[in-house]
Amino acid sequence: MLSSSQITFREKTLADPHEAADSPRRPEREALLQARIKDLKLHLKGTALERYIHQLYAELEAKGISFRPECYLSDQWGCPSGVPVIGLPFYLADPRLHSIEAELGGEAETEREILMYLRHEAGHAFNYAYKLYDTDEWRKIFGDYSKPYQENYKPQPFSRKYVVHISGWYAQKHPDEDFAETFAVWLTPGLDWARRYTGWGALKKLQYVDEVMKRLGRAPQLVQLAERDLDVEDMEETVLDHYRQRQLEERVELSLREHLDQDLLGLFEPPDTAPASAETLIRAERQSLIQSVTQYSGVGRPVVVALVDHLLERAVALRLAIHLDKTREYLTKLTSLVTALAMNYLYTDRFFEVD
Repeated sequence: MLSSSQITFREKTLADPHEAADSPRRPEREALLQARIKDLKLHLKGTALERYIHQLYAELEAKGISFRPECYLSDQWGCPSGVPVIGLPFYLADPRLHSIEAELGGEAETEREILMYLRHEAGHAFNYAYKLYDTDEWRKIFGDYSKPYQENYKPQPFSRKYVVHISGWYAQKHPDEDFAETFAVWLTPGLDWARRYTGWGALKKLQYVDEVMKRLGRAPQLVQLAERDLDVEDMEETVLDHYRQRQLEERVELSLREHLDQDLLGLFEPPDTAPASAETLIRAERQSLIQSVTQYSGVGRPVVVALVDHLLERAVALRLAIHLDKTREYLTKLTSLVTALAMNYLYTDRFFEVD
């Protein structure tokens, strides 16, 4: 949380993606934005990503697993369905692109998160390499692999039937994700999963993974396919177009109008009654607020982004103010408001009743 001396203005937006809010234009950055991604000749060799991949391989070896999933650069994290390979976002191969991702994408993976995602994708790859999803034992524990995939799933926050790894209760999204998350927790070095998950329904899933890895860890894989989804060498779009398209795909239109104005008026101070604007505080804490609410509510990030940005827009329109020595109080109330609205949306498909 921010103290009164820490409030800064650092809004990141695609309204003018050629400029950072707090930086002058940089020719190198402009050139990157206008370049076709395929022309950047991005690769894994010699990058930090290559070190992380080798760390993943070392973790697999330490667990008695000979399988080494092939990794390649793509547009996003993922494994092609049924294919034991791992795609990694292209921007992770270049620190300059990683910076642009943080600026235009809203956030960028930390080293810890990269390793978490690698372990998760390795779970998918192992599942596909040995066709575990096609066995009765796997289906009995995790469910039907052919179940339709729904992006807007409705998790049960804090359910003990699933492990907790990627934020947003991601294991609850689909049986395939449940296995990948369970595998990732099992693989994480230094994590005493048996103790951590004592009393959880998820423990039997971890025990299944442990038993299967002991049985198949040194066995040859059944599937040798190396087909890729979108390879970085085939990405014709420019870096700028990539982010514009992502913005369009992730954009959520909310018709909230002025329905939350009274809540904001009760949270902040009236115009001209305090020395700083509520806008400044919301902008400074925007990313942290979005991340926290997304993590604990399980509501999709685009929805939370749209909600927070609506509150920001209304705070500006109402010219709401804050006292600098009460920033912690304002932020606590704002987080509670956004979380309550998000949970309403999760369970009722709307933020509030209007009739």
